[in-house]
Amino acid sequence: GMQIVTTNSQSNRQDLEQLLRQSDVVSIHCQLNTATHGLLGQQELQLMKPGAVLINTARGQIVDKAALLAALQKGRLGGVGLDVHWVEPADPTEPLYRHPNVLASPHMGSGTTEVYERFAKILYENIVRIREGRDLLHRLC
Repeated sequence: GMQIVTTNSQSNRQDLEQLLRQSDVVSIHCQLNTATHGLLGQQELQLMKPGAVLINTARGQIVDKAALLAALQKGRLGGVGLDVHWVEPADPTEPLYRHPNVLASPHMGSGTTEVYERFAKILYENIVRIREGRDLLHRLC
């Protein structure tokens, strides 16, 4: 089976480094803020297992783009999956996106039937609330 290792906003630097060293796949799921901007740069990518896969569905700026391309070009990483980008829409002519070990999607990771059904329910409820003069459930779906 697969062993799952995690870190969170309360984890320390040692925890992150340990996760990077032992993981075959690293999947990023955090918000972009001052603490996470550039969280994975050259040093962190060097800590990853040779041939490991990096998946980013959080925000592009969490990973240093130049360091990521360099790690791919050196054969350090086995592959990269991106659903988020540094500039959206992403430019498919950039070297990173042309690399054979990069799979990129147009920021559609949350585009599931369940998510859209939830959006529709919230939208419906908010329409009812507006008509009744009540506060909205959420300002955004």
